[in-house]
Amino acid sequence: MRCALLVLLLAAQTLAAQTNDQVNRFATIDSLASEGDSAGALRLLDAAVRANASDGEAWHRRGVLAWRMSGAEKRTGFMKRSANEALLNVADSSLRLATRYAPGSPGYLVDLGRFDLTSNSAAVRKRAKPLFEQALKAARKGNDAAVLSRAADEMGMTWWRHYEDIADRNIYSTIIKNVKDRTFTRDPRSIAYFVDRQAIRASAQDWSGALEYLKAYELFSEALRAQPSNGSAARHVYRALVDRQRWIELEHLARVRLIDDHVDGWAWLALGLSAHRLGDEHQSGLAFDSALVFLPPAERARLTNLSRIVTPKDSISRNRLPTSELENDERMYWLMADPLWATSDNEGRNEFLSRAVFAELRFSVEEFGIHGIDTDRGDVYVRYGPPPAVISFPPDALRQGEHRIRILWWYSTNETFLFRQLPTYGVATLDPDDARETQRLRDTVPVAWTNAGAKPLADSINVALTRFRASSDSSDVYFAAELPVKRMVQDVDLARGALDVELEAYTWRAKPVFTATSHETIDFAHPDVNQMHAWRTRLQAGTFLYRVEALQPDAGRGARSASRIELVPGGGFGLSDILVADSVSPANTNIERWSDFRIAPNVGRVHRGKSFAMLWETYDLQKMANGNSSYDVTITLRKEKGGGLGALAAKIIGGVKSAIGISGNGSDHISLRFPRQAPAREVAVDYVTLDLGEAPPGNYVIDVDITDLATHRHVSRERPLTIVE
Repeated sequence: MRCALLVLLLAAQTLAAQTNDQVNRFATIDSLASEGDSAGALRLLDAAVRANASDGEAWHRRGVLAWRMSGAEKRTGFMKRSANEALLNVADSSLRLATRYAPGSPGYLVDLGRFDLTSNSAAVRKRAKPLFEQALKAARKGNDAAVLSRAADEMGMTWWRHYEDIADRNIYSTIIKNVKDRTFTRDPRSIAYFVDRQAIRASAQDWSGALEYLKAYELFSEALRAQPSNGSAARHVYRALVDRQRWIELEHLARVRLIDDHVDGWAWLALGLSAHRLGDEHQSGLAFDSALVFLPPAERARLTNLSRIVTPKDSISRNRLPTSELENDERMYWLMADPLWATSDNEGRNEFLSRAVFAELRFSVEEFGIHGIDTDRGDVYVRYGPPPAVISFPPDALRQGEHRIRILWWYSTNETFLFRQLPTYGVATLDPDDARETQRLRDTVPVAWTNAGAKPLADSINVALTRFRASSDSSDVYFAAELPVKRMVQDVDLARGALDVELEAYTWRAKPVFTATSHETIDFAHPDVNQMHAWRTRLQAGTFLYRVEALQPDAGRGARSASRIELVPGGGFGLSDILVADSVSPANTNIERWSDFRIAPNVGRVHRGKSFAMLWETYDLQKMANGNSSYDVTITLRKEKGGGLGALAAKIIGGVKSAIGISGNGSDHISLRFPRQAPAREVAVDYVTLDLGEAPPGNYVIDVDITDLATHRHVSRERPLTIVE
């Protein structure tokens, strides 16, 4: 009895020593691999399998390491594998021997199946499904949640690949014999059933590929339940939900995931996408901002790359910028793309990130290392948004010699995109003819937001700005804006409501330099057709962006205008911009600068038969011997783009005394000339009130020319003028 016990103790000690040696050996191997010495780690594993040819774990580790070293997933061009063949062979044989010597390890079966999927050969890829089935069956009987999650996830992807091959089939999939004949897509009536595809797909109870989709979703969900931290399973569940526009479920799942792990970047992305599609722009923006904090830098850069929505030429220019400038360029792009600055949300940025996340979820092919956003479908989706209609055509090798699935994305009667997809591979590329058309579109229409989600209705605002010299390195800027108030409140079922108006100016680095806001209450029953607003500010020399906005918060309607301001350092003889106003009158008796006038703002739109005023400054006129400055002023009116004026008369009826009463007429242009003499100063300010009589409606140009009689130098400025009924 004592001898038997002694034998058992010695055996246990020997087994423990062997186990410790095994652990220590693999720890050394893992350490080498983590330090980048994969070759050294592989040599130790070679020695391990030579020492014990039936060591299933050593074979598995050897296979996984060789697989990682081989670059099995790498592709160049279209599906051209660039892996190390010798290492692929090592990985293949090692992973298979691991399943032979450790038949009770379902995780080894999963890894072998995943490795087989990296092959370009359909025959090799076919081996994966039975391996996953066997692994899932064994894992369900075991107690390893991580292995069960991996097996269910991979089995779900097997069903998903079948779903992708038959999704989006409909009557056109069979009746259209030549998919390259797009005649049927140009008739809105023929495709009307599919145009509202978002709602149809979301509500349909029976659709092409429903069985395969539901099986895939069931297995993805099982994988996530088994191991909620399985990021692959989570993204596959998200993939299934976004494919069917199941936004409420996506939002719920993302929130549940974030309760468990608040730094899960992809859960934040899923929440941002779902919130945007459900119309909650504020929540969407917050979620996307959180996601970009928690994502790895490479992933963040991939999703936010503006090159995806600019022209190829601009993309090349952006890639030459240093990192700090790229970040500034991105801030400025979204600042200007924001539909309304008056709201705290940036719907344009939310739409872009929603498209990017959808593309990455829906079109990625993990076994080939393909990111969905980098695919042809991802490129079109990010640039032009969700297609209103998608039609899938099965392969037709006999009649059309086509072995691939063809997928048609319909955007309008003039724009469609045809993709060719390899069955069971999930890889789709643009048809060569459509690839050329897409290249043309990238140059002419790099992005379109017409398919974006609900946005505030943004009308346009007419804005005119006038620059006056303030000092050698600064300028005064006068802004006039015409707000389309009547259109903004039309059909709003309220008696009264608020109107918020805002002007903001920024540097090219997105630094605010001027902000002015106002809040007023308007009568919706009797609103002004248009309402004028004006602002004055002083800015240093430089280039700035400005934006004028008006927002009616009750109806969610807005109007906007944006452009840039160029302010150059000034000095010497010169002329300000020409300010056009409804009226101009001195505010006091000591007039020295433009700011000494009361100005009724106008944006250069004058009603027929109504007079208007003009104001300008001339700088550094030469002082004459008598202490005065003498100069001639010529005001010329001409029709824009020619065409003649007919019998048009113009007359100065107010302003500078020496000019009042001067009139003229002509058939192609009118010039009004008058002399000016004033005490010499650094700045001479002039204004006139002009009556054009019954000038016909249209676009005109007014030119003011100043000639200094002491030096015979002259300077001129133009200003557009529109006459409306």
